[in-house]
Amino acid sequence: MFEQFGNLMEMVKKVQQNVDSVQDQLKQEKIEVNSGDVVKITVNGQQELISIQINSKYLVAENAALLQDLLLATINNALTKSRELNQTAMSKLATDLNLPKIPGVF
Repeated sequence: MFEQFGNLMEMVKKVQQNVDSVQDQLKQEKIEVNSGDVVKITVNGQQELISIQINSKYLVAENAALLQDLLLATINNALTKSRELNQTAMSKLATDLNLPKIPGVF
C-alpha cells in the first residue's frame, strides 16, 4: 500500500513539474493584437498585459471615444487569444501525460 502511495506521489510531483514548466513557457509567449495602425496590445500566455501602444497621431480630444472603444476591443481580443493559447498548451500537457479530461482543469 505504501509503495502505491509513493508511486502516486511521484506521479503528482511529475505532473506539477510539467505544469510549472508549461506555465513558465506561457509567461514567455507574446501575443500582439492590433486595431489597424491605432492601437497595439501585447499580452503573454498567462493573460498578463505587457504593453499598450497608441499611435500618437490619434491622440487628440476628438478621438477619445474611439480610442477607448478600440482599447477595450483590442485588449479583450488579446486576452481571448491568450486564454486560447493557455488552454491549448494545458490540453496538450494533459494528453502528453495521459491524464483524464477534467473540465475546467485541462
